[in-house]
Amino acid sequence: MKTYLKIFITGLFGALLLFSCSTDDQLTLDEILPSKIDEVAVNKFILQEPATNTNPLLLTVTWTQTQFMLSSASHPEPGGPVNYIIQMDKEGNNFANPATLASTNGLSADLFVKDINTVLLTKLNAAPDQENVVEIRIMTNYGQNRSIPSTNILKLSITPYKPLEEIQAVYLLGDMNGWNNTSTEYLMYRNSNDPNDKTYTYTGRIAGNTYFKFIPQESLGTYKAYCRKDDTTMTYEDKTDGSFYNQTERYVTITINIETLTYTIEDYTGNNTSVFYNTIGPIGGFCNWDNEPPMAKSPYDGHQWSGTFTFGVSTACKFRANHDWAINWGGGAADYPYGKGVFDGPGANVSVTGTYKIYFNDLTGHYTILQQ
Repeated sequence: MKTYLKIFITGLFGALLLFSCSTDDQLTLDEILPSKIDEVAVNKFILQEPATNTNPLLLTVTWTQTQFMLSSASHPEPGGPVNYIIQMDKEGNNFANPATLASTNGLSADLFVKDINTVLLTKLNAAPDQENVVEIRIMTNYGQNRSIPSTNILKLSITPYKPLEEIQAVYLLGDMNGWNNTSTEYLMYRNSNDPNDKTYTYTGRIAGNTYFKFIPQESLGTYKAYCRKDDTTMTYEDKTDGSFYNQTERYVTITINIETLTYTIEDYTGNNTSVFYNTIGPIGGFCNWDNEPPMAKSPYDGHQWSGTFTFGVSTACKFRANHDWAINWGGGAADYPYGKGVFDGPGANVSVTGTYKIYFNDLTGHYTILQQ
């Protein structure tokens, strides 16, 4: 008679070893019982653009736990760890190229209005103000690169809205980047995510004898930029002259309004220009709130940081210096993609998984999280 002593499950069902008095005894995975998505009370939505700095809940998707039947077991049991991926695609596509909405170890996921609208318009090529039938499924990831879909799909009818004018990124262009008109190294920050607010700001070091302009995202690759007209106003055109000029090295705060075409350049009077950090990185649930990936420090101004990062889960995003929680910044949950972090702030809510270009200014706490 075989006597089982102990079962070790290593990895994600990658190796199942059974120690017994017989060396040919081995535990096997006989059957998988996939998750099942729960029905929802409402399955038809006509989206409307939320108020500025809000992103209301659209619906919560819930599902049953994926279970695994092991050899010699009398009933299936949950295994672990597993990861549930919530995917969405248009009806009839058979999930050939689905969009990922969220990733979690739990059994539910909150889906928000702005995020679903963005996915529909940018990833599923939906047209605004037209009804789209979409399908949602759960993919359970387990073991080494193994996955299994839910037994059912959730079918929804969603009509997306046409967003107000998107906020356009604006960058510094000049001697600091060799007048490279495709460079996105020096981003201007914002104090608002209201698209009607056309104000941008930048605080940092400007070297002496430096000429520069401001170039919006739409003009990258050209030299159409915001140029100096006089001491307070700008023009937006492609011209060889019209550069702003900084005579002596200093830290400044630049503020421009691309609607009124006005600007100010003032000395920055903060007392932290001599404080430089060894490392700064974004930190949140995507890295289990530890061992944050490092951002690149600008060689031109050691207070400017940037990097490209992939978030595989919905996450809050804060910033931490020197891997020390005594030095951290976080914006409000709704302060996305532009925000200004404060000490111990909760962090911006980045609810859509994907790749992001992130900028951070440790002088002011300003940050920008741009989905790529």
